[in-house]
Amino acid sequence: MLRVVIDANVFVSIVLGGKVTNKICELLIANEFKLVYSTELFNELKYVLSRKDFEFNQPQIDRILTFIETEGELVFSNETIDICRDPKDNPVLECAVAGKADFIVTGDKDLLVLKSFRKIPIITPRKFLKLIS
Repeated sequence: MLRVVIDANVFVSIVLGGKVTNKICELLIANEFKLVYSTELFNELKYVLSRKDFEFNQPQIDRILTFIETEGELVFSNETIDICRDPKDNPVLECAVAGKADFIVTGDKDLLVLKSFRKIPIITPRKFLKLIS
């Protein structure tokens, strides 16, 4: 089964109703791939979803976070990676390496510019959907 790190911006798009990201969510719920996450990524997502500018309601946020905790695989990195031009993106790479991910799915240009990290492709949600559909 594919192991995938999904960046917080993709989850935001899911909550906002993005067509491509919602299809990815459906595939995740159907167990078509395994979500890999770290405490750092989980906490970032919790923070981003609760920002006032999104106005997501608490039940929406709780549903996503509970799903990640129950269906995803929590991994712990023992390596510090410092190569991203935005240092806040380094935990995504750390999680992918620790979780032996097959893909990193993101809309973040600072990550996408890398194209891959240690042979782990860094791709957009649209490209990921094309690859697994």
